Amino acid sequence: MADDSGRVVLKLSNHPGLVAAVAGAVGHVAARAGCDARARADLIAAAEEACRNAFSRLATADAQLGVTIEGFPDRVVVTLEHKGPPALGAAEPGGLSGGKLLAQVDRVQYDTKGDVSRMILTKYSRAQRKPEGRG
Repeated sequence: MADDSGRVVLKLSNHPGLVAAVAGAVGHVAARAGCDARARADLIAAAEEACRNAFSRLATADAQLGVTIEGFPDRVVVTLEHKGPPALGAAEPGGLSGGKLLAQVDRVQYDTKGDVSRMILTKYSRAQRKPEGRG
């Protein structure tokens, strides 16, 4: 479901084929937020890998993965939420490890409350300018 604020909320059944839906939604919101093609590709790759890892850790066949994608004027935030262990554990061969994931996005945050794990990926749409110093 999308609204005018650039927010998409998905509740996905435990099926890895649904990663494509997340990729499409992330790309759409990132484009609306002003991310260039490289930034969109990086964020999509990171979201896809995080979703694949989350799906592999869902406890039961009927478990769900919640994904919220929010676009802001300066960034896109992708939040994955599910019951069970955190979405990113040991690196899969050819997958994104914690370090590679951080190279794809600007911030990775983890939160666990009770049996619910949350991963938050943030990608800035424009380079953050540093204030010019005086010589």
